Amino acid sequence: MDLTQRKLTKAEWDSIELPVSKAEQDILKLITLGYNDVQIGVNNTNSLFTYLKIEYSPQIEDFLYARFFADKVQTLVGKYKIAFIIFSADPSAKRAKREEAGISITADNICYISVSTIVRLKSGDQIRLSRLNEENIMANDLYELVLYHNLEQMLANKSANNNKWMYYYYTLFHLLQNNVAYVNRFIIGICKCVLANFEDELKLQHILENSVEYIERNANLLKYGDLSLYAHQKTIYTVVKSPKPKLILYIAPTGTGKTLTPLGLSEQHKIIFVCAARHVGLALARSAISINKKIAFAFGCSSAEDVRLHYFAATDYTTNKRSGQIQKVDNTVGDKVEIMICDIRSYIPAMYYMLAFNHAKKIITYWDEPTITMDYETHELHDVIKQNWKENVIPNMVLSSATLPKQHELTHTIADFQEKFSGSVIHNIVSHDCRKTIPLIDNNGFVVMPHYLSNDYRKIMEIANHCEENLTLLRYLDLQEIAHFIRFINSSDMVQGPAKMDRNFTSVADVTMTNIKMYYIKCLKNISEEQWAYIYNYLQVNKTKFIKYNSKSDTIVKSTSTTAAMTTSTSSELTRSKSVLIGNKDKDVVEPPNSAGVYITTKDSYTLTDGPTIFLANDLQKIAKFCIQQSNIPAHIMKDIMDKIEYNNQINQRIDELERNLELEEAKITAKLGGSNADTSKEAKSLKGKKDGKKQSKIANKILDKTEDKSLLKIHEEIATLKSMVKHASLDDVFIPNKLPHLTKWASADYSQSNNKPFTSSVDEDYITDIMLLKDVDDIWKILLLLGIGVFTKHKSSTYSEIMKKLADSQKLYLIIADSDYIYGTNYQFCHGYLSKDMTLTQEKIIQALGRVGRNNIQQHYSARFRDDSQITTLFTSFASEDKPEVINMNQLFNCRNVKWNGREYLEQLSVAEAEASI
Repeated sequence: MDLTQRKLTKAEWDSIELPVSKAEQDILKLITLGYNDVQIGVNNTNSLFTYLKIEYSPQIEDFLYARFFADKVQTLVGKYKIAFIIFSADPSAKRAKREEAGISITADNICYISVSTIVRLKSGDQIRLSRLNEENIMANDLYELVLYHNLEQMLANKSANNNKWMYYYYTLFHLLQNNVAYVNRFIIGICKCVLANFEDELKLQHILENSVEYIERNANLLKYGDLSLYAHQKTIYTVVKSPKPKLILYIAPTGTGKTLTPLGLSEQHKIIFVCAARHVGLALARSAISINKKIAFAFGCSSAEDVRLHYFAATDYTTNKRSGQIQKVDNTVGDKVEIMICDIRSYIPAMYYMLAFNHAKKIITYWDEPTITMDYETHELHDVIKQNWKENVIPNMVLSSATLPKQHELTHTIADFQEKFSGSVIHNIVSHDCRKTIPLIDNNGFVVMPHYLSNDYRKIMEIANHCEENLTLLRYLDLQEIAHFIRFINSSDMVQGPAKMDRNFTSVADVTMTNIKMYYIKCLKNISEEQWAYIYNYLQVNKTKFIKYNSKSDTIVKSTSTTAAMTTSTSSELTRSKSVLIGNKDKDVVEPPNSAGVYITTKDSYTLTDGPTIFLANDLQKIAKFCIQQSNIPAHIMKDIMDKIEYNNQINQRIDELERNLELEEAKITAKLGGSNADTSKEAKSLKGKKDGKKQSKIANKILDKTEDKSLLKIHEEIATLKSMVKHASLDDVFIPNKLPHLTKWASADYSQSNNKPFTSSVDEDYITDIMLLKDVDDIWKILLLLGIGVFTKHKSSTYSEIMKKLADSQKLYLIIADSDYIYGTNYQFCHGYLSKDMTLTQEKIIQALGRVGRNNIQQHYSARFRDDSQITTLFTSFASEDKPEVINMNQLFNCRNVKWNGREYLEQLSVAEAEASI
C-alpha cells in the first residue's frame, strides 16, 4: 500500500475548491446542525403550502383542501363504497358560518369531514389564491398528491382483490411518518383512517416475503424519506459534550458518514483529523470548504512552520490591489482554524500548532482508519504511530473505523490511555446500517448466504453468531435470498418456537429491513440440527444464479500474434489480439468453472449496472491486459491505435526536448538580466500556455520583447504546433462496454427483459487527448481509457491521477482498476466491485474493500464479486483476538509502554537503559 506522507500538490489544492452538489450540501448542513439538535430531521419535499410560499393558516388550509381535493375524495369514497368516511350533509356557506370546517376520527375509526366550499379569507389571501392554476398545481410532485396517489392505488387494488394493495398500505404507512412541513391535515387524517380500518386485513408475512419490492426497491420510501443523522452520529455528538477526558471507539459501516462527523464536532471543538490515506483528508477538506469551515493542512510536515492555511482560515494576509483577492497568507497565525487535516507523520507538528491557539481540552483528535497498516507485521509507519500516541497530549481521542477491534480486544490500549489521562472515560459506539443491500457473489455467480456455506449445522451456528457479533455484515445479506429462506422454513414448519414469524412481527412498523435480517439470523439459530441436512440440500438444489451464463458467448476465438507496432513502448508487450466469430448456437456450451462475471469488457459487462465498477487487485498489469485481450479488438484496429500512440509518443518526446531547451533559454535570459526580471520569462510561458487569444499573445510578446530574446517565442510556437499535430485515437462503440452496439453484440437474451440499466462510460475527447499527450503513462493505460477504464495506482504522472480522479468523481468511467491503496477511504460512488484472487486479505481488509461499493444515497443494483471463494470463508469465520494482526498491533503501537505479544500474552519489555538500571 502506498501511504506516502508528502506535501499537497497544486492539483490537490485545486481539487478541494470544487463545490459539492446541492444535495451534498444539504447533507453537510444537516450534519453540522445536528450537533446541537441530534433529533433533527429535514425533508425538502414541498407540500401545497411550501410550494405556494404562503403563510400557514387553518382557513387557507381548508380552502386548499376544498379547492383541490374535496371532490376527488368524495368521488373516491363513493366509487369504493367506503362507509367509515362520512361527510357533513350539504355543507353550505350558511352552515360554514355556524360550524368550523375540520376532520375528526372517533375511537372506532370513523372519519367525519366537515368542510365548506366557501371559506372566509383575508382580502390579500383571496387575491393571491384566486390566481392559482389548478393544472400547474396538480402537475407538481407535492406531498399531498403523493399521499393521495398511494391511497387511490391501495383502494383500487384492494377492490380488485389484488394483494398489491399491501404494497401501497406499507408505503402510505411510512410516508405518514415523514416530517414534511404543513401537509394538509384533511389528507393526513383520511389516510390514517383508511389505514386503521384495513390494518386487520394486512398480512405481514406477505409483506416480508415481498420485502425486496415493498421495502428495498420502494422508490417512494427512498425519494420522500427524511434526512436525519445516523444513530452513531447522534451518540458521538452527545458523548463529546462531557468535559471529562475521553477515548471514543467509533465503529460504524463504511458509507454512513463517519468521515463527515468531524464537521459536526467542529461546531464546539477544534478538530485534528488524522488520516493515513490522503484522499480521505482531501475529500473532507472539500466538504468542509463547501460549508465555509475554516481548515488547515499538515501534510509532509517536519515542524509547525510547514502547516498551510486555507484562505477561509487566514487571519493575516496581503491582497492584490487590483483584484482584491488574497495573495499571500501568513501561515503562522492559525487562531481561526476549526479543522486541522494532517497525515500520520505530521500529527505532532499539527498538534503543537493547534495547541498554540487552543486549550487541549477544547481539541479532539479524530484518527480516521487507525487500522491501516495494522495487518502488517512490520511497516515504516509503525514507529511513527507509536511515537504519535506516546507524545500525544490531547485528552480527547476518537478512533474511527468500520473494522476497529472491539472494546474487549483493546484492553492494553484502553488501560494505557486511562493511565495517561486521569479520570478519562471510554465510550464504545457500535452501529450498523441496513438501509441497502449489497449482495456478495461467488466465483460461480451465486449469491453468498450463510445458509449456503455449510451442511454442518454447528458451522452454521458459528456463522450466525459471528454475524450477530459483527452486524456490519447484515448489509451483505441479500434480502431476496432471505425472503426465500424465511418463506421455505416457515411454510415447512421447520423453525422452532422463538423464531416463529408471528412472535417476531406483530405490526407493520416491525417489518423493516434491519428487523428482517435480524430475524433471518434468529431463524438460523432456531432450526433442528436433524433437519438441517434436508434444508441445506433443498436450498442448494433450488438456488439460482445472480450472474447467469451468457449463451451468446458460444464463440469461435481466433488468436493472432501482435505486430511490432502493437507492443507498448513503456510497458510489457500485449502478446495477443483476438477477433471473434459467432459459432454454432446449437452446440452444447459448458460454462467454464470459476469464471462468472469475469468477462467485464464483453459478455458480462451488461451485468454491471447503474454506476461505475471498481476492480481491486495487486497485479494491475495483468488485469489491464486481460481487459484489452478479452475486448476482441481486431488486429488491424489495434495496430491503428498503437500506431497513433507511437506517433504521439514521438511528438511527446520532441515536446519534452523543447521544454528542456526552453528552461535552458529562460535560465540564460535570467542570468543576462542579472536576476532583476527573474520571473519575466516564466510569466510569458504561463501566458503562452493558456488557450490562444490575442490579448494573451500580445502581453506575452511584449514580455519577450522586453527580454530582448525572440528565441523563446519560436520554441513556444513550435510546441503549440506539435500539440496540434496529436492524432486522436478512438474505438468504435461496438468495443466499448455497454454502448448500444456492444450490448447488441454481447448482451444476454434476458437483458432486454430486465429493469437493470447497464452502465457505460462517457469520457470527453478532450480528456482522451490530454492522456495521449502524457509521457509518463504506460501505453496500456491509454488503450484502457478508450474502453472507458481508468487505473488508480501510484503513477509517475500526477496529471494522469488528477484526470482519473475527476472522471471518477463525475462517474464518467465504466470501470476503475485499483491497487490495495484504495481499499481504504475511496469516496467515489461505485455500484459494483471485484476482489481479485491475487490479494491476500485479512477479514478486516475484506470488509473495508467491500465498503467501496454502495456509498450512494440511493438504492441501486449493487454487487460485490469475489474471484477467490476462500475470501468468503475468511469473511464469515470468527477469529480469536490473538489471531487478528490488527488487534495485536493496535495494543502494541497505541501504547506508551513497550508492550510486545509473545504468542500467548502481552509482556512489557524494558529498554536497554531500564534493563541496566534494574541490574
